[in-house]
Amino acid sequence: MRKNLRTLLAEKDRLFGCFVQIPSPEIVEMARHFDYVIIDGEHGHISHEQMLSMVRAAEAVDLAVMVRISDIDPILINRVLDMGVTSLLVPNVSSREDAVTLVDAAYYPPLGNRGACPFTRANYYGSDTPADYYKKTNEDLFIVATIEDAQGLAEMEDIISLDGIDGLGTGQFDLSVSLGVAGQIDHPEVQAAAAKAETLAEKYGKIYTKMIMEPADSQSISSKACRLIMCGSPEIQIQNDLQGTVCEARKHLRI
Repeated sequence: MRKNLRTLLAEKDRLFGCFVQIPSPEIVEMARHFDYVIIDGEHGHISHEQMLSMVRAAEAVDLAVMVRISDIDPILINRVLDMGVTSLLVPNVSSREDAVTLVDAAYYPPLGNRGACPFTRANYYGSDTPADYYKKTNEDLFIVATIEDAQGLAEMEDIISLDGIDGLGTGQFDLSVSLGVAGQIDHPEVQAAAAKAETLAEKYGKIYTKMIMEPADSQSISSKACRLIMCGSPEIQIQNDLQGTVCEARKHLRI
């Protein structure tokens, strides 16, 4: 049985996950200590075939899977969901119109108009009847909208209040660029945007997602709405460890 975020959120107050940007099932397997893994189809150079292998690796180690798609494209969304993925992290949701298009593409009727085929991997190639499969898929689906520009910030409430949008987060690096303070993710305007998203998520009974760069940053989490925590990526940890190793080795060189 595949794990999904909606079921896990019913069991736990908070879930911890990480991004994987390298097309590597082995990296996914190493992330098994988390509750979920985010396969990055936006900034990672991951093909459709590689993504499927990574999804299978996550299932093998009992990890729930979320995919960050590259854009709100109904064909892309259908292909990812047909793999058996039940959670989407969607970047650059800038308007209610974007959110409506997203929900329409991801859900089967009556909430959306996703292209229907009951013989995909998501339904174990036809295991359940079409009616049962479509119903369960709609029940399991979990969508997080990411606000990454000034327009999205202005329309944030219209986005999070939409039926079918389950969670909200901010892309702090993209927001910093859009707000004219590029790279300054601690800038008051960027932090205010994140605080607004958290407040609105709580207001509408939705989930707020938060990225933390260091484990100790989880101490700052206090809102009940903040239930999906994203802990960077294994790639960052590998990079930092490799850099630290060579620096330490050079420091002890006696020649």
